[in-house]
Amino acid sequence: MANSGSASTADSQGSGEPITLTFQYIGGTVPAQDAVINDAIDAFNEANPNITVEPIYIDWGNGHSQFMNAVMANTAPDIAMLGGTWCVEFVENGSLAPITDYVSQDLIDSFIPSGFDVMTGADGTIYGLPWDGCTWDVIYRTDLFEEAGITEVPTTWEELLAAGEKMKAIGKTLLTVSCAGYEVDDYYLPFLWQAGGTVCERDENGNWVSAMNSEESLAAAKFYCELVEKGYMPAEITGMDFESVLNSFTAGETAMMVAGMWNIATLQGMPEMDGKWATAQSWAGPGGNAVLSYPNTVHITEQSKHKEEAGQFLQFFYDEGYYEEYCIVSGVFPFTKDFAESEYAQDPMLKPFIEDAQYGLNRPATSKYEEFRQLYLCPGVQSMVAGEITPEEFCAQMEQNFNDLHAG
Repeated sequence: MANSGSASTADSQGSGEPITLTFQYIGGTVPAQDAVINDAIDAFNEANPNITVEPIYIDWGNGHSQFMNAVMANTAPDIAMLGGTWCVEFVENGSLAPITDYVSQDLIDSFIPSGFDVMTGADGTIYGLPWDGCTWDVIYRTDLFEEAGITEVPTTWEELLAAGEKMKAIGKTLLTVSCAGYEVDDYYLPFLWQAGGTVCERDENGNWVSAMNSEESLAAAKFYCELVEKGYMPAEITGMDFESVLNSFTAGETAMMVAGMWNIATLQGMPEMDGKWATAQSWAGPGGNAVLSYPNTVHITEQSKHKEEAGQFLQFFYDEGYYEEYCIVSGVFPFTKDFAESEYAQDPMLKPFIEDAQYGLNRPATSKYEEFRQLYLCPGVQSMVAGEITPEEFCAQMEQNFNDLHAG
């Protein structure tokens, strides 16, 4: 069915041997998301009596390692949802099947081309589809801004520092971000990009080399530490996951947080927060505007013995509206070309996030970034915030760690 106009579910209705498709999905904790997935599975199973799709719910913290372990044990699921740039290494090691062999070209063409960046091999072959897309941006307490006499949301690093001083004067923290566990780089990388820096770049031979021991990277590290040292961000962030950040925000202890756009729906569902918060575009650094923005991804694995049927399920999920419904209940957006014109996208709370998507950047497309992030970058940022290493030492260590990891 490669490049057909539609991958019909009717091909397998009432015929053939019973087939079970496993769908490894990062979830199981958000009822509205799971309901969409389960509704889609039920409808597909009913339309295809000989196919049974079974979800395998895993969490974000071990999602990467769990999929890696399954691939290595030759027990990979038929369909797998992956986070951010995780798929890069699995494209390179041959773990994923070319998606264009199993879904329609019309479906491929419905997405923003950049949504496929991390899923495209060196020869141009596409190995997956965009899943839920998100931008991380600013959510702030309008009541605390008014109390502190801050009339405008900061748009530059300099304005951020000035606002921090005013917020400290009323005994509040200006900004809180997660600097714990696997979430650290979600919130550190934008500062690096805003400084004009980047984690890595390709050399003249096409090899990845670190760019973290640069003037721009040092400026980002120093500014991040300055926010903590001056009390504009709490030193406790190294022990705060995002749930702790959200609790600090809703308790009125912190005036701003950088958050994924799905948190808008969370706050809209809290009556006690009515009229106390709003959203805004992020600030620019000396290198310009930059935010974290990318889609997660979904794939058919090379190990699957039922690739055609897996393609049928994915085609069904996207064609029958479950994809858009999933994104809406998740408070995020699909990476489709017509999304900006949708009614959902006109929500004024969403607008800053959608507008800032033009400045969106993703983690580096190196297959070893996930390893670098977990082993070195996240712990390194935490050590720097804790004062165990200086910004200069942090930048030098990150360069050494990255290049040693990629030397092979």
